Amino acid sequence: MTISAKNEQAQFTLDFLFKKGGVLPILSLVMGLMACYSTAQAKTPNYTIEVIVFENLALKGWTEERWPDEIELPNTENSVSLSTPQKSRLYLKKRKSQLNDVAAKVAKNYRILFHQAWSQNAYSPKKTPTVLIESDRSGSSNLLGTVKLYKTRFAHVQFDLEVEKRIPSKIREAVAQNQQVDLEYLPTHWRFNLVESRKIKPGELHYIDHPLFGILVKIHKNN
Repeated sequence: MTISAKNEQAQFTLDFLFKKGGVLPILSLVMGLMACYSTAQAKTPNYTIEVIVFENLALKGWTEERWPDEIELPNTENSVSLSTPQKSRLYLKKRKSQLNDVAAKVAKNYRILFHQAWSQNAYSPKKTPTVLIESDRSGSSNLLGTVKLYKTRFAHVQFDLEVEKRIPSKIREAVAQNQQVDLEYLPTHWRFNLVESRKIKPGELHYIDHPLFGILVKIHKNN
């Protein structure tokens, strides 16, 4: 087949497709899908969330109840890190803290383990990744866990935290008795966990309690 014949065949094919509506409907379908995708993205709610995690320094919390010897550690796999926010569907971005006055009051009687604010998208529970929470202050206690801000009909926050605390020397004997462990076998540290999920309205400051540590969380909607 000559080059001239090939060109004529190609031109005939294009003319046929456009005349018969072969290409235009496809283009219309693609553009329609792109428009739907853009609309869905625009409707995805975006919030700023601020979280304060603090530990209780009072000694009585150690013996208020018998604590589990072993706890299920938080699942941090695939969590988005605040220290190195990689690209993710959350579109996570650090924000300026609005609860500094609250944190200052808390710090008078408790030790702050974590205080950060960030903005993120909120999807359904299954589609929303967790955000990694780690101690950002020096001290004798270690914090590790996750928080998930997701949206159903209402916004919800879900925490899964673990705090490892050093057992104070002055109450080691009382802790050993409370935990029903021989003093010589009592470890230097003990792990505590808090798993909590609750509905949250923008502008509300929520307090999540534990005898040995606590959480303050607040959100507001950006769109």
